[in-house]
Amino acid sequence: MTSAPAPRYPMDMLDPILRRLAEPAAAPLAARLAAFGTRPNAATLAWFLAAVGAMVDIRYGRYGWALAILIVSWLLDGLDGPLARRAGDTAKGAYLDRVLGLLASAGLAFAFALGEPDRALAAMFLMLGLVARAAAETAAIRFGGAIAVASSLVGKSELLAAFALACIFPPWFSIIAYIIGILCFIGAGSRGAAVMVEAK
Repeated sequence: MTSAPAPRYPMDMLDPILRRLAEPAAAPLAARLAAFGTRPNAATLAWFLAAVGAMVDIRYGRYGWALAILIVSWLLDGLDGPLARRAGDTAKGAYLDRVLGLLASAGLAFAFALGEPDRALAAMFLMLGLVARAAAETAAIRFGGAIAVASSLVGKSELLAAFALACIFPPWFSIIAYIIGILCFIGAGSRGAAVMVEAK
């Protein structure tokens, strides 16, 4: 029984560039892990658990540790792609990666709010932007066509960079959250408009 092909998710701005840069280093390690029977979903769950660890450190103001764990999470995230290509891309793996990515981003924003309640409004705005982004992408995928794989303003790499910057400069979190949230809303609006135009 063959696995279902992975859906064509929207491409994000920095993700393809960083993937091309990291692929030469990640491929040999992925080959060794695959030889030991490591599945792509294991790498996906590993980076998500690392992100959860970063949430705990952010909650308690340990921003240096949180930054280090976020970098580890990003490195682990770079392995699931090469592993998936070796094992055969599946719709389940792509779905899991997308859902956990949204949960990790929302959870990191929530952790900043828990650490400093004054940041709650900015964190909520960012989380609403993430919901709008995810909803627009889901609708675009269901619609299909070129819109389904059009570039998004905010992807995993942009979000990681934003949270890493907030760990380096914690007082800037609210400003960073508002900027990323606005970009999420702009991206969702432009994608929604494109779907409406194509649907006519």
